[in-house]
Parts: sequence; C-alpha cells; structure tokens
Amino acid sequence: MKPGSMQDRAIQAHTKEIATYVAIVVRNAMEDFHREHLSDKQMGELNPIIRNAIFTALYARETATLLPRSKEFVRSQAMHIPSYWEEPEFLDGFLPQTGHEAGVGDGKG
Repeated sequence: MKPGSMQDRAIQAHTKEIATYVAIVVRNAMEDFHREHLSDKQMGELNPIIRNAIFTALYARETATLLPRSKEFVRSQAMHIPSYWEEPEFLDGFLPQTGHEAGVGDGKG
C-alpha cells in the first residue's frame, strides 16, 4: 500500500472515527482529574495530544503489515511499555454484559 492511496485514505478515515471515539472516552474518564488538577487551557492543549496519539497508534497498528514505517513505530512504542504497568481494566460504571444477565438471551427479555 502506498501512503496517500485510496486504500490508505480509507484506512485513515476509519481510524480517525475510532480514534475520535476512544479520545472522548479517555477525555471523559479524565474529567475528575481535569477538574482537580488542570485548567481548561491545559486540558485544551492536552486533548489534541491525546487524540493525535490515539489516531497514530491505531493507524500504525492497522497498517503495520502494509507499511514498514508503521511496523517500526509499533515495535518501537511497544518496547517502551513498562513491565510494572497494570493490565487495563474497565472504567468504573461500565460492566460488559456476558449474556447471562436476567433477560439477556433467555427468551424473557
């Protein structure tokens, strides 16, 4: 795939949509931290950094088998993940349905 090709533009458009969604989830999860520690101006500077980093990470991951630069970016970023980081967890207030909840998949709901 060539950068800027129709395939690349389609991947970018789809990835931008996902990145925007992920960025608003991150932004909303940071609301209490924002209120307690960051001014609106600081948050305004932080939002595009987060959004652009998410877009870049998702795009590079999506195109790692197609573009050598993406493959190298993913590799170089992954090697910086600290071993002491906790595994991701669901945000407070979000519990995915397993299908075993009352009314889900039992013909009663």
